[in-house]
Amino acid sequence: MNKIIIPAKFIPAILITVVLIAGLLGVRYFGLFSYGHVVPQQGPATVTTAPVSIINKEVAIILPGSVQSRQAVIISAEISGHLSDVNVTEGQLVQAGQLLAHIEGSAASAGIETATNPIPASQNEGSRQQAQTNYDNLAKEYDRYNKLYQVGGIARRQFEDVSARLQAAREALSSTQDTASPNSSSSTRQPSSANLTAPISGKVTGLAAASGKTVQTGQQLMVLDTGGDVRVVVHLEQKDLYLVSSGTLAEIVVNDSAPQSLTGQVEAIYPAVGTDTPLFIAHIRVENTNGLLKAELPVQVHLKTGNSVPVRAVPLSAVFQDQELNYLYLAIDGKAVRQQVDVGATINDFVEITSSLPEQALIITSGINNLKDGDVIALP
Repeated sequence: MNKIIIPAKFIPAILITVVLIAGLLGVRYFGLFSYGHVVPQQGPATVTTAPVSIINKEVAIILPGSVQSRQAVIISAEISGHLSDVNVTEGQLVQAGQLLAHIEGSAASAGIETATNPIPASQNEGSRQQAQTNYDNLAKEYDRYNKLYQVGGIARRQFEDVSARLQAAREALSSTQDTASPNSSSSTRQPSSANLTAPISGKVTGLAAASGKTVQTGQQLMVLDTGGDVRVVVHLEQKDLYLVSSGTLAEIVVNDSAPQSLTGQVEAIYPAVGTDTPLFIAHIRVENTNGLLKAELPVQVHLKTGNSVPVRAVPLSAVFQDQELNYLYLAIDGKAVRQQVDVGATINDFVEITSSLPEQALIITSGINNLKDGDVIALP
């Protein structure tokens, strides 16, 4: 029998080759690394699961609102004309009776008349009666709007509009009465003027007046704010009145980027007049103890209706985010299946799921940070 003689110089290379082959076989069959550590075989991840729950979610009406001072007085132009003097600035504190502004009346507001041909008495009487009727009707409308405006039942613009129309009717009535007087054909009156004084002590806010500016009767010029308590005002539709009434609780949310909230309660609801569709204004009483609410500040109002509806929800611990999207893991056929979901309200330790899920789905509630889509799982 022939013997194979291996030259001595090849022996080290052959030994190294044998060792490498043995190492590879060890990794393949025995899980051995070149460093001699044993890699434990990866078993199923043990997780806990829970079914989708049905819980009651409180029905809340979420609407935009605004903060108003409970003690504020609007200063409006008493006559049409131009502002010859404005004696205050935005944010200035004033005392009751202090002069705020002076208006030089225009020809229309002052009733300036020029010589005209005499008007027949019968025609003038008919015009006077028509002007009187128009004035009486507008006076009644003004009284109604004024009461609603004082309690926040109508918008400021609506009140200013009826004020201007009443002033125009007053001037028209005065014109017909002057025409009926013996000296009306040659009567000329000098422009009137008006001094606007502060009815209360307070701070000037919402200043819309400037010297030389032309103004109309009833136009808002400024607001005097006493700096007292505030209230939140929100507009309601007809359908909302089935769920909201006096006494309804409300959450007032300020600043969406870093939300803070206060608790309030609806104290009154008034109809808003002069709108094409039925609208209502709700006043919400708020304890503004920390001074968070400021006049004219926009807020978000969550009206607590006291009613509830059943919704699907899962434990908060089951939901995670990835690139600002919400996900959870479903346990399906022994594997973790990643599912994107849309979420709604957080209710205690649960979160509402507003997107669809498989019927009778089991939600993985533990170890979700260590799972990947498709991982094998086991239940305890």
